[in-house]
Amino acid sequence: MSTEALTNVINRLDHMKRYWEEANSDYFKPDRFLIALQGCITTSRTVTFILQSNKASFPDFEKWYATYQEKWSQDPIMAWARDARNAIEKRGDLETLSQVKSRIVASYMGGPETEWLSQDLFSSPIAMLLKVPSKFRNIPQVREHGTLVIERRWIDKQLPETEVLEALTHVYLEFVDLLTDLHHRLGVELPRMLADRVPLSMRPLVMDRAIYISIKDGSEAGFRFHYKEQEVDTRALRKRYGRDANWEKLSSVGNFKELCDVVFAQARILMLRDGYHHSFAIMVSKLRLWRVIGINHPDRASRYVLMRDLAELAKVIDADGIIVIGEAWTARGKDVPPSGYAVDAQNRGEALTMHAAEAAGQTYSYNAAIIRKKKKKHKVKALGPTEQRQDGFQFIMAPFQIAWGCLDHEKLKKAEDDIDRIMAKLPEEAAE
Repeated sequence: MSTEALTNVINRLDHMKRYWEEANSDYFKPDRFLIALQGCITTSRTVTFILQSNKASFPDFEKWYATYQEKWSQDPIMAWARDARNAIEKRGDLETLSQVKSRIVASYMGGPETEWLSQDLFSSPIAMLLKVPSKFRNIPQVREHGTLVIERRWIDKQLPETEVLEALTHVYLEFVDLLTDLHHRLGVELPRMLADRVPLSMRPLVMDRAIYISIKDGSEAGFRFHYKEQEVDTRALRKRYGRDANWEKLSSVGNFKELCDVVFAQARILMLRDGYHHSFAIMVSKLRLWRVIGINHPDRASRYVLMRDLAELAKVIDADGIIVIGEAWTARGKDVPPSGYAVDAQNRGEALTMHAAEAAGQTYSYNAAIIRKKKKKHKVKALGPTEQRQDGFQFIMAPFQIAWGCLDHEKLKKAEDDIDRIMAKLPEEAAE
């Protein structure tokens, strides 16, 4: 098979991926979504058409390709894709349906949710909010810090149990495997898009297909992750933070705890020099800092949603560790407010805090009190000694432990009992 023919097939597969990305981008715009969806489906057919039109240049093509045809004939999603292409050509459209389901997020885990329902039952997101039963809306925690997450999905009547873009991702990956096999048989180097197999854009998160509504005031909230590569100017960093700010120490860590020690030590240096520390989530994979994500957020309600979304992202990108670091409010003894949240305290302190968890189940927490200058409050005079804990239960890490299947239910139950007991006696300390 000629190099030109291979290139044409791969280009057509890339066109299929682009249509998929357009459909995903327009998920909440039905007309544009359906146009891109149909483009993706019809383009998928041309991938195999071009391949078969060049079969004469590939030895034993019929025998080799027949194995894939047999495999695909037993695959309900591949059979659906074939029939969907025919339906578009003959009828001009698919029988697609839009469904929604909703859930209340007012903590780091759990919460009521609905089944998938026809979107025709609700005229708007606000209509869904108004349908939330009063038994939930009247709970103070839900009323003040709750978010209604409304997730949408598109399905085809002929494949009702599978979201259509998930189905087309499956089709895309089948073609990737086919072309990867072909390249190996021909002794041709794999292009990047085949070597990567699953594009990051085709691993969508719930946030990409959801609307977030504040239960408190009905405003829309939520997050979207945007990826970008950024060059690190090591000379500029060294000039600003000194030689002690040496991230190269990360290359010699032997376990996740040692990695956390290095990250918090560097965070102390940044905090002292800058007078502040933005909130970041650091995804870790095999003791490497895999993704660094800015997670500044406005309130507690958004933090509950954000941590759950980050946990889903950790699973999607195969992260095996998470570090969440930033500034936090603290309150002690009689300064702890009735809510139990330090942010509400009249006399509150500040701390540089870090929470971390690994997929094996262990969690770690770091804390250093922030002492600011009396006149120039934006500057840090000193940081208190680093306090560490690696026992107990960290609620903020629970979404990740759920995603990794390592949530310790005994520790969770004990932590909940301890909180109930402490709140009844006026706690000695609380941290935002």
